[in-house]
Amino acid sequence: MTMPVTASTLSVTLQRSRDLARRVGLTGFWSWWGRELWSWVPMPLQAALARRTARPVLAFDERVAALWQPAPGGALRMVESARIALDGDVLAVSAEARAAMATLSRGGVVRPRVVVALPARTALRKILTLPDALEENLREALAYDLDRHTPFRASDLYFDAVVAGRNPLHRTIQVELVAARRNVVDPLLARTEEFGADVASVTVDPPERAAWSKIDLLPDERRASRHPWLRWQVLVPALLLVALALAALILPLWQKRGEAIAITGVAEAARHRAEATDALRTELERKVAEYNFPLTRKYGYPGTVELVNDVTRVLPDDTWLTQFEYRTGRGKDTTHTVALRGESANAGRLVALLQDSKLFTQAVPRSPTTKIQPGPGEIFDIGAQVEPYAAPKPASIDLSALPPPPPRAVAPRPTPPAPAPATAPATTSAPAAVPAAGAEAAVPAQPPTSPSAAQSPASAAPAAAATAQPAPATPTPVTPAPATPAAAPAATPAPSGFGPFPSTAVSRPSAPRRKP
Repeated sequence: MTMPVTASTLSVTLQRSRDLARRVGLTGFWSWWGRELWSWVPMPLQAALARRTARPVLAFDERVAALWQPAPGGALRMVESARIALDGDVLAVSAEARAAMATLSRGGVVRPRVVVALPARTALRKILTLPDALEENLREALAYDLDRHTPFRASDLYFDAVVAGRNPLHRTIQVELVAARRNVVDPLLARTEEFGADVASVTVDPPERAAWSKIDLLPDERRASRHPWLRWQVLVPALLLVALALAALILPLWQKRGEAIAITGVAEAARHRAEATDALRTELERKVAEYNFPLTRKYGYPGTVELVNDVTRVLPDDTWLTQFEYRTGRGKDTTHTVALRGESANAGRLVALLQDSKLFTQAVPRSPTTKIQPGPGEIFDIGAQVEPYAAPKPASIDLSALPPPPPRAVAPRPTPPAPAPATAPATTSAPAAVPAAGAEAAVPAQPPTSPSAAQSPASAAPAAAATAQPAPATPTPVTPAPATPAAAPAATPAPSGFGPFPSTAVSRPSAPRRKP
């Protein structure tokens, strides 16, 4: 349930806001900030704004009432525009005052609002020092204790009070109390209304400063709202201005939101395409690795025959082997090693000979050489690593130049065999051999001319399979022969030193070579 917002509710809210700001010390800041900002406003504009807000002042004396108005042009100052004698004929005084007030009305329709200035001798002014806690309810506190500060009762006075100074150290405020008797103020208010004007406020300041006085002795029930911006003439344009400002702020955000949504959709589509591309690249790399794995395993190192050939070429004629071991790596260890054991007339130079070879590296003795007794020979045990071949540069394939894949052939459905007629011959010839898919049709072989060939049971079956027999009048069921496997394609010649040998450990003791 929402409460209706009224002028009194707003006034109470604003008063509480001002009290809170006063307690936290923001009033001094806002006052200083307002003065600093006002000082940047040009002087003519300051005067025009002050002249716009200043109200006419009707100053009463014993026998004369003077009308003061802001002077046109120049610096802001109040000048006397009319003087009305109060001790003459009542009708004449009223007519003269109405004529003076008519100059202030807008087209003679709206009654002007004026500030009534009382003579200074008819009011009581006093400076009081009070605790700052009373500032929130200053008028109520003074009304309760007014008979102590004045010689009159509170019911006989119109009073007002404003804060003239503060003492934060002692937490006190300086209050200016102004009071005037009701029997003095009420006749002046009635006479002002007879002159055709409404009373905006009552003050005791001089006419030159009465238009901006903070003192207002007007009773609470006759005071107008202190917030003129609550009038619909000000509130409606203010609300329209706020709506336009909100629209100016929200519309670009709404447009940016639409653009962000569109960009998000484009980015999401791009992300999906990137994920698909990444998946294709990963699949391609996996297939390339799978394709290159056997080639790398097979052609990454020299073949076994090439290693044996190189060992035979490198070792001198006075050396023979009793054991040749070739070990391939397992798991992460891809190093290939060889171990050579045998006899040599000079085993010390074998390491240097193997190191000079292009197929071996890091040749070292695995155990000390042993002298053969009797004889000049030595038994050696040498190990070396096999030097891998350098990987060839990857070849790029232009996918656009590849021919389109052939259409997938659809195998025809076999025709169900027809039932054999009753007049079919008792003997049927052997079914003709069905050639394999993709194989060339066999050339019909000539029937044998020699009686022995015709009577030979071994050659009868091939001849019958190869000879094309005339089809009988009634088709017989033919069982398709299994497709003959096509001949394997010729192996691509491997580069020099390679061969179709498995990369497995080979341990073959060779017979010692005896050289003459």
